[in-house]
Amino acid sequence: MKGRVEERNLLERKIISCLLVDIELLESLDIPADKFSKDNKELLEIMKESQTNDPVILASKSQNIDIEQIRELATEVLGTSEFENYVQQLKDVIARDSLIYNMNKMVANLKDWADLSQIYSELNKLKIDVETKTDLSEVLFEIVQEIDWTNEVKIIPTWYRDLDNLIWGFEQWQVIVIGARPWVWKSMFAINMIAKNIQSWEKTALFSLEMKSKQVLRRLLAMNSGVWVRKLKKKVEWDSLSKVHDGFNKLSEQMDKFYCIDNLHTIGEIERKIRYLVHKEWVTMVYLDYLQLIRNPDVKNNPIEALSDMSQRLKQLALQLDITIVELSQLNRESDKSAIKRASQLRWSWSIEQDADMVRILDKLDEEWSKIQVSVQKCRDWRIGDIELLQHSDIMLIQDLPKPF
Repeated sequence: MKGRVEERNLLERKIISCLLVDIELLESLDIPADKFSKDNKELLEIMKESQTNDPVILASKSQNIDIEQIRELATEVLGTSEFENYVQQLKDVIARDSLIYNMNKMVANLKDWADLSQIYSELNKLKIDVETKTDLSEVLFEIVQEIDWTNEVKIIPTWYRDLDNLIWGFEQWQVIVIGARPWVWKSMFAINMIAKNIQSWEKTALFSLEMKSKQVLRRLLAMNSGVWVRKLKKKVEWDSLSKVHDGFNKLSEQMDKFYCIDNLHTIGEIERKIRYLVHKEWVTMVYLDYLQLIRNPDVKNNPIEALSDMSQRLKQLALQLDITIVELSQLNRESDKSAIKRASQLRWSWSIEQDADMVRILDKLDEEWSKIQVSVQKCRDWRIGDIELLQHSDIMLIQDLPKPF
């Protein structure tokens, strides 16, 4: 009994400390305050009532809780990304405690086999494990349904002809890594894919750590209008103005499918925002531009360990939320000395390659920089190989090569 109380109290403290870091998480807390223990219950009720996580305000509304207690709680799991996991664990503990209480009452009044049968029935309703064990026969049945088209698999195309022929698109829950050296169009390639996602009504989010959202939208406008991106920084000629208006009209219709976030820089902030966008806005595609610019306060003074930790967390996030995460990554400087760029040259961490379901490396193919090689060097479900694309840097456009006659 003592162990269960300690477990419950620890989970309550973790949930409260998450809320003290990010008050917006209150929206996703669907456990009533009266399920919490006395002090935590009071603090949670005050937070809900006042809609603030300011320690001074919270302490002023309570005679039992002081500022130091609140500040101590707020620093317990600073930057955590496990809020929903803590909530689910606490729900399981609450359900288990409730069941044990009811079981004890039933056992005390046990009279015959019918009562015992009822106890077994109640036990079977409870998921005691924090992580629910999936019935493998159900998964197998689902696969068969997908194969015979009873329940179609959702394949997300890249909308590049040769690339889709090579990799056969990708599924939600996968992590895609796009690697290249600076000035080899990683961001441009990602923005082209985003444009194709939102044109096909796939809700998409870009976490831009390298550019402001205005720069991203200027590139999307250049692609949609055909007007050079550098011309969009000043007044354009009359003949280009109508193209800009047409591009604006086309793009503005798609803006409710696109979210560009340029003010978050730590992995904890980004994880929480992704969870919010998935649960509240139904986002299914997430792009990160780029991995090495994300800070990880949980792992200090070691960029390799920090990046490995982030890579593993993002992989788990894709699996938990059933979304596709596209990570842009730098290659290391050693790659400049090699004619063929390799996935093993991803900067700082081999974990990026290991955790990814697919790795694409970009490189230029000619001195004019008009052709890009996309080298698929890892693909869990299909083939690897190279394809070529055309790039028009003036209008930020990357497209298929013309079909051979």
